[in-house]
Amino acid sequence: MQAILVPIDFSPVSRNASVYAAELARLFNARLLLFHAYMLPTPVSEVPYVMVTADEVQQENEAFLQKEADHLHSTYGIQIDTLVRIGIASDEIKEITKDQPIDLIVMGMKGAGGLDKIIGSTTTNVIRKVKIPVLIIPHDAGYKPVQHITYASDFSYKTSNSLFGPLLEIAKTLVAKVHILHVQKEVVKMEEQVGRKSTEQAFSNQDHEFVNVTDQSVTHGINEYLQHNTSELLVMVAHTHTFFERIFSKSRTTAMAYETKIPLLVLQDKE
Repeated sequence: MQAILVPIDFSPVSRNASVYAAELARLFNARLLLFHAYMLPTPVSEVPYVMVTADEVQQENEAFLQKEADHLHSTYGIQIDTLVRIGIASDEIKEITKDQPIDLIVMGMKGAGGLDKIIGSTTTNVIRKVKIPVLIIPHDAGYKPVQHITYASDFSYKTSNSLFGPLLEIAKTLVAKVHILHVQKEVVKMEEQVGRKSTEQAFSNQDHEFVNVTDQSVTHGINEYLQHNTSELLVMVAHTHTFFERIFSKSRTTAMAYETKIPLLVLQDKE
């Protein structure tokens, strides 16, 4: 891992995520890229207001972001670059990942409920638009040494070295054990057995174990497992119309009971 992108909106939530990212950057000897996107203010009434230019807004945001970078650099001694752009945050983040070799995006989250309520629309859109891993940090989760990683899967998608590469790199560097959690409703289906076998091959050189939990609700099963088993990182895979999408689809937002207290690493299984 060589470069970590951290979107910043100057809120306590994003600052908490930047601190977590700085800890990772120090451990991996990686570069941090702090990024901020902004939109120009527009008048909403006929009340007179002071017009500011795009250059003034750009310079002001650059100064704010540099201050964040200076603080993190003085604290962690890591290389930090900054970038400020005008535009929609998720769109600009997608473009950055195309223009630069970014290995991981670290973003903050807050609240509870469905995906949009848990992590906000910007983070949701980033997960859906980019093709690189996204690490989501709860607003009240400080960095803890990662010793146990829970990878939740229904074994419904093909495994590959590129898919699990980021997870295996993190587990190896941090010397962490991976607990592969499968929440099943009843009997394991044939495709799930095939998926488990391929997953076993992918993790053959990594300290790991398989854990089966029976629960009618996948989200409830994950939540129960995390409440009773120590884990510093939850990992899931984002893939259209499969596990991650089914759990966090808007149609199930109101029924969502899952509330993560630990960082969530979203791996991308996209073409």
